[in-house]
Amino acid sequence: MLAIRSLGLASASLVICFNGLAQYAGSVVNYTAGSGVGASFMDPSHALGSPTVYIGYQNADPFNPPYQGTDLVSVGAGGSLTVGFSSPIIDDPTHPFGLDFIIFGNSGFIENFSTGTTDGSLLGNNTGSTRVWVSADNLNYYQLDPARAPTVDGLYPTDAAGAFSQPVNPALSSNSFGGLDLAGIRSLYNGSGGGTGYDISWAEDGSGHSVLLPSISFVRVDVLSGKSEIDAISAVPEPGVCHLAICGLVILFFRYSLPGSAEHPVRGLSRRTLS
Repeated sequence: MLAIRSLGLASASLVICFNGLAQYAGSVVNYTAGSGVGASFMDPSHALGSPTVYIGYQNADPFNPPYQGTDLVSVGAGGSLTVGFSSPIIDDPTHPFGLDFIIFGNSGFIENFSTGTTDGSLLGNNTGSTRVWVSADNLNYYQLDPARAPTVDGLYPTDAAGAFSQPVNPALSSNSFGGLDLAGIRSLYNGSGGGTGYDISWAEDGSGHSVLLPSISFVRVDVLSGKSEIDAISAVPEPGVCHLAICGLVILFFRYSLPGSAEHPVRGLSRRTLS
């Protein structure tokens, strides 16, 4: 029991570590609200920094997504948001699922309150269409292939219990979550904090030809129809950072759970008794 509890605490520490090390959008380059946007959702600075963690009295989770004007910026049809990163986002095929950055919105799974489960349907999501553009220099922007780039503010709802820099498996559809409760959703998230992932290698020029971009520092979201709320944009870290955090988890586990360690309560009690 002690080992399980220690591993749980270590796992929570690992999530905090991942989210603390994560890189988020740090500056607003341009914002055009577009149509149908409420006045309280027109502050683009709300797309900077970490995704929303707390919603009133509880943590954000896939059934309780961010929804307040203090958490989100809204982009309506004809609108656009461009943000910059202080450090480049690397196009790295070894990233989980090959995804390089994640956009968080305010979509959530509709919950059946009598069962605590979802049928996979979403609320708050954009049912229209969006385009995502990337740039290394804020001069030349390249569109991510619309056939592969998902709509901004759709799958997957934010979960503050997961790592904001870890993407969800993009092979999962809404139907994949049908019949699941919060624990089941988190199992499929596999440690991720949700959000929709994008791959820089999807970039293409005006003729639809692939463009090689080793890294980018700017992301632009255009909303063609519907309305997208944006909470944050995070970079997927390089594997070395992930390995370092995992090593930290292992160290915490052995430090706090194995008999004979200085922090193990049995040994601590023995020390106090002897003294």
